[in-house]
Amino acid sequence: MFRRILPALGLLILAPLVGEYLLGNLAVNALPMIIGLIPLYGGGALLIREVARRWRLGWPGIILLGLAYAVIEEGLLTRSLFDPDYAGLRLLDYGFIPALGIGAYWTVFVPAIHGVWSIAVPISMVETGSRRPDTPWLGKAGLTVSALLFLLGGAVPITFAGPAVYPLSVAQITWTLIAATALIIAAFLTPRSRRPLLAATSPTPWTVFAITIVAGPAFWLPTLLALAGIKLESVVPAWITVCFYLALYATMTLLILHWSRRKGWGPWHRLALSAAGLLTYAWHSFPQPPSFPAPAHADLIGNAVFSLAALGLLAFVVVRLRRTAPPP
Repeated sequence: MFRRILPALGLLILAPLVGEYLLGNLAVNALPMIIGLIPLYGGGALLIREVARRWRLGWPGIILLGLAYAVIEEGLLTRSLFDPDYAGLRLLDYGFIPALGIGAYWTVFVPAIHGVWSIAVPISMVETGSRRPDTPWLGKAGLTVSALLFLLGGAVPITFAGPAVYPLSVAQITWTLIAATALIIAAFLTPRSRRPLLAATSPTPWTVFAITIVAGPAFWLPTLLALAGIKLESVVPAWITVCFYLALYATMTLLILHWSRRKGWGPWHRLALSAAGLLTYAWHSFPQPPSFPAPAHADLIGNAVFSLAALGLLAFVVVRLRRTAPPP
């Protein structure tokens, strides 16, 4: 019984570790906060994974559900999509759209963080190391518990904010729910839109890894410039940055969809994608300042520990995968 649910428990813990600690957003001295993050991150990732595998939505469905999760978390829970002074960071100033009350840059940036790194990467890593990567790990009771866990986790950001929680308008709540619902519906429609395999052979996993690992610095470039003290609004207009992100998303999405339809695409290619995502967060953690105060040495040590743990996890998954699927 325990061995059957062990991957689910692993995903519950891995999702917040990747989503916040490996990112560098939380330092090692904030590790006790993981207790409050497991229901939100872990519960959300586990719920999405179980729904996707139970209804055979595939990886497009997981990504779309991950984006819906991002919209709900950042729109209704943390409310960073609408709060102009969220955590004192002024996230909406760059490309602010007064008529919508959102920041164009932040709106196209933050969903990818959760959809890819908080949800897809942990699911892929745990599934690749699991003996049952494509089948549900939990029964109906477990699925219900994961849903309740996610709902419980959703109350954590609002509880922490307390009286300072940003008040949302009826329009903001409505449009957030519409966007999340549209993404969920699209996730359930993806199995009907699958096309037959192409005759061409898929690229090697190393090629997939190399291209994806290059996309990581491209994604984080505006953030790295901001961390270096370069004000983006004084260098690049927001609409150019937004177009850059949309082009990056479209390019990577089309590439992966095209690759995955070729002969030979398999678990090693999917591992290449998630490994690139994992390593991208690992190097990004060092320039990223933590959201909560932490001594410089604690931040540096924590980043090193979490990065080494990510490398250890990757090595473990590679060894496990070699037993079931020889490298192409």
